[in-house]
Amino acid sequence: MAKGTDVTKAVGDLYIERLTKRFGDFVAVDDLTLRVPQGSFFALLGPSGCGKTTTLRMVAGLEEPTAGRIRIGDADIAGLKPYQRPVNTVFQNYALFPHMDIFENVAFGLRRRGIKDVSAQVMETLELIELAGAAKRKPAQLSGGQQQRVALARAIVNRPAVLLLDEPLGALDLKLRRQMQLELKRIQTEVGLTFIHVTHDQEEAMTMADTVAVMNNGLIEQMGPPTELYESPRTAFVANFLGQSNLFPAAVLEVDGEDIVLEDADGTFRMPMSRVADTVATQRGARVLVGVRPEKIHIERLREAHEPPADGNFVDGRVRSSSFLGVSTQYEVATPGGELIDVFAQNLSARDMLAEGDPVRLSWAPRHGFVLSGSEDINAGVETVDEEAS
Repeated sequence: MAKGTDVTKAVGDLYIERLTKRFGDFVAVDDLTLRVPQGSFFALLGPSGCGKTTTLRMVAGLEEPTAGRIRIGDADIAGLKPYQRPVNTVFQNYALFPHMDIFENVAFGLRRRGIKDVSAQVMETLELIELAGAAKRKPAQLSGGQQQRVALARAIVNRPAVLLLDEPLGALDLKLRRQMQLELKRIQTEVGLTFIHVTHDQEEAMTMADTVAVMNNGLIEQMGPPTELYESPRTAFVANFLGQSNLFPAAVLEVDGEDIVLEDADGTFRMPMSRVADTVATQRGARVLVGVRPEKIHIERLREAHEPPADGNFVDGRVRSSSFLGVSTQYEVATPGGELIDVFAQNLSARDMLAEGDPVRLSWAPRHGFVLSGSEDINAGVETVDEEAS
């Protein structure tokens, strides 16, 4: 960017280049490089301590990088104060001024910039969040979801190049959170700003974002559209953290044309080579992890099963437990080879429910499985109760 140009008006893609942040011996963000296209909804997803919030704070100017560059278009913003950057942040705690009405809360940033006639911009933004009728109310008179929308409006009204959202829906109850996910996506689409959303909630990331970057230990494990990450995870961490997966160890039997044939204690499985991660060794005897999502598995009583199953891959077992979830039932099935496989079955009829101890057949289409490296930790990315509470 040319000398003398107002960096606060910088526009373009956001570039994070070899960004590193150390706290003593701890590396919170490790040589991170990524590009966020202008106007996109981008999510940084990961568990507590993965480096996502530290990355957000460095973009906002609230944390100084140990190394690396941050650019918006051609403007390097890494050395600038927060107020000098074309960036605004929306936090979980709203941070609204309780003594000001909603109009003045939204107008605050415009007035600080010396803009005298703010009415049109403020009311246009309140219309966008569907709270124009609440302009004269105080924050305490609004619900949590309404307050969060006001906090969003206060940031949007300044038309920043990048809007940062730090776990913005974390304080809301589940039903309201899901409503706000759709609202945030609608607002982002209408205003066309670049949104970067930090969250540990997989549903939030997949519902709203065009692109999701799954972070782990300061690094990006995998980045892409939500459907790609969910359907084709490249690591055990992504497979386990983004949704739920069944992973079980197996060995390569052979590569047969465009298919790979795998073997474990319960039998053989065939999958397209296109479902094999690029880190997987495919020579005979190589150790791998076979993966399949619980909802991709068809479960039926063994006495009603077809020979061979229409879906291709199958394993027999017995129902060990069941959990009624309303729209579906989660079954845990024990196999003769010692695996425990989770299955989500849609509840079509109460008479179709399976009981503990029932012999069953599990089957799935080869294209619905995936194959990962056998050197990975099979439990990577599995959240414990303590982690979920943190």
